[in-house]
Amino acid sequence: MNRFRHTGLLALASFLALHGTAQATCAATDARIELSAHHIAVGVGYVWGRGTLYDGTHAYPFTIRGGGMLSVGGMALSGQGCVRNLARLQDFNGTYWSVGGTATIHHGTAGLVMENGRGVDINLVAHTRGAFLSGQIARLSFRLKGSR
Repeated sequence: MNRFRHTGLLALASFLALHGTAQATCAATDARIELSAHHIAVGVGYVWGRGTLYDGTHAYPFTIRGGGMLSVGGMALSGQGCVRNLARLQDFNGTYWSVGGTATIHHGTAGLVMENGRGVDINLVAHTRGAFLSGQIARLSFRLKGSR
């Protein structure tokens, strides 16, 4: 039984490490985001930050709040990503569930794949600073500034 658990954890860690170094490739129809955030955790973590959604020639500022499980440490991150399936601007707002991994000692990378209840997907690749380790599932709230 322990062998299967260790093999599963090793496979998860390998996936997360490789995913964190991948580059987000946006299609011509995708919106883009840039964001910066902070994350602190001891088992359960808290994330807060801000960013900008770029849709064509328009730029929309947004905020991020949320948390996740199975992480420890503290880090600052800044990154870019692709937003897919954004039919209406209002669909960007909401709660996103994410799966991702981060391994940072001084500098590192993070990869997050997120989806909200309206089918909007975000694939984010970020650079990190701090001391942080996670293989986490998180719930993040994205809210365009000026919207309810």
